[in-house]
Amino acid sequence: MQLECNQTIISGKLIRLGVLRYTPAGVAVIEFTVNHVSRQREAGAMRQIIFDIFAIAMDQLALGVAEFQIDSMVRLTGFLNRKSHMNHQLVLHANHIELI
Repeated sequence: MQLECNQTIISGKLIRLGVLRYTPAGVAVIEFTVNHVSRQREAGAMRQIIFDIFAIAMDQLALGVAEFQIDSMVRLTGFLNRKSHMNHQLVLHANHIELI
């Protein structure tokens, strides 16, 4: 049995864009926040869903995200991980980002 599935797809509005920085190894990194709003069916009823998700992009993807404008609509594909060893806040590590 394979238990390693960790893929997330989220669309929403880019509401915060951090400063492009580089790791000590020279890899580009940018942090950003996406606001998601949708309606989802749960237990036979429609439910309003609203949340912000913290995300990070690295390498060439980070360079592309750095060019995005606040309020751009985006679709992210990636995986979830905690922010750091000591901080268990979930962060979406983007593998693919597209403007929609």
